[in-house]
Amino acid sequence: MKNITIAALLFAVSTAAFSDGPAFNCAKASSKVEKMICADSTLSSADSVNADMYKEALQTTDNQNRVKQEQRQWLKMRNACQTADCISKAYDTRYNQFQHERLVNSGAVNLDGSTGH
Repeated sequence: MKNITIAALLFAVSTAAFSDGPAFNCAKASSKVEKMICADSTLSSADSVNADMYKEALQTTDNQNRVKQEQRQWLKMRNACQTADCISKAYDTRYNQFQHERLVNSGAVNLDGSTGH
């Protein structure tokens, strides 16, 4: 029984080392929202995905200032959250915005979300 417990503990530690954490350093988390993100693996992963998509958007846009401004506005919205559910919804919203931007940039959809010319 003791060997199973140790093996399970080692597995948990090893998988935690490879899990996606937030894009920021949790040791320096200062706001309530940052602390909630660090305490929740789903929110941590969402933050990491958001950061990757933001970097991609900056690299593929013709207007980096617009992308940066949209991210600042989104961060204000996210940072106003008081619950993990609110933060999760904020990440979903930003993810959908980035996905829409990807589709527009690829020509798969128009700016208004319609397809075709």
